[in-house]
Amino acid sequence: MPDRSAVAHDLEHPRADSDPVWLSTPRLLLRRPRPADLDPYTRLHTDPRTYTHSPLGPPTAQVCVERLEADLTCWRDDGYGYAAVVERLDGAVVGWAGLRREQREDGAGQLVNLYYRLAHDRIGRGYGREICRALVAWGVEWLPEPPVTAVVDQVNAASIATATSAGLVRTGLWRHPKYPPDADPMMAFEAPSVRTVKPEEAPVDELLDLWVRVNDAGGAVGFVPGTPRLEVAQTLESHLAEVRAWRARLVAMHEPTGALLGFGFWLTPRHRRHEHVAELVRLMVEPTARGRNLGRLLLAGMVGVARRELNGIRLLRLDYRAGLGLGSFYEAAGWTEVGRVAEGLWLGGSEYRDDVAMARRVDGAPLVPDGGC
Repeated sequence: MPDRSAVAHDLEHPRADSDPVWLSTPRLLLRRPRPADLDPYTRLHTDPRTYTHSPLGPPTAQVCVERLEADLTCWRDDGYGYAAVVERLDGAVVGWAGLRREQREDGAGQLVNLYYRLAHDRIGRGYGREICRALVAWGVEWLPEPPVTAVVDQVNAASIATATSAGLVRTGLWRHPKYPPDADPMMAFEAPSVRTVKPEEAPVDELLDLWVRVNDAGGAVGFVPGTPRLEVAQTLESHLAEVRAWRARLVAMHEPTGALLGFGFWLTPRHRRHEHVAELVRLMVEPTARGRNLGRLLLAGMVGVARRELNGIRLLRLDYRAGLGLGSFYEAAGWTEVGRVAEGLWLGGSEYRDDVAMARRVDGAPLVPDGGC
């Protein structure tokens, strides 16, 4: 057996020590903050137009100095935090956003707080949605505990829509300790959990129900719409048999209430030369929740599970059915197309689709031919 310690992953998450760019989206970059950001930071945070829904109003310039220092300290200690939002087009700092681990106000443990604030002239461009979808996915992959959370004023319809589109689930109301006593409580949100399911705890009926719904909605998970439930059940049982034999892992995504939102399987290595490779199969999410970033969160969470729990795994692989726009979805999550068989899949009648193979490093580093040898 090879020495798998050579591919162990000790980092809790990738630190932005050498590369100041933390996350990227189609139009924006989130980079590590620096002391020279004080002027744009103060202009942004002292603009009362960006605090329309807050009873507290903007902070003073001195408070901005203290908050930026706290952000710099957070990055130094944790390797992530609140970051400068930079437009790709011209390099301008147009906001501040990120994730930060904090103590809960009620003293009940910790949370990872999602935060973003945009310059007034950048509001309305969809930047908040773009930022939050990327941040929540990063948090689900790299910081599974405690969960990513957010609080939003009830009158802030735009931010509520942004939280929902990022995949966060409403969990109740939360009273801000610094708000006036007569102020309305804020809405609290939390990210779904993505965790390995023990073989004896697999919710077979829920898994089967979801799989059938995904099939009938046109999802590419091994079947076509209208496939008999019994046929799907037989395939599900074959996967669960592999899970019980510890040749596969079932990973499920649940709402904070426990409702099933999606699942997939990791197939563990079968051959000696592939002991460093895990294969992702049957990735699916609730079809009635499309547009809520859930596919991205499930995929990110599954990669996190592979990195933390599948010892010795260096490379991840998957295959997908062309024609549904899945290639761009996986590419945005760091996967690379490594093979394609034209008309490799037959869907019945005269309909054929390409069979596409993709891969990515479990640590997110670029793929290098022959491992750089």
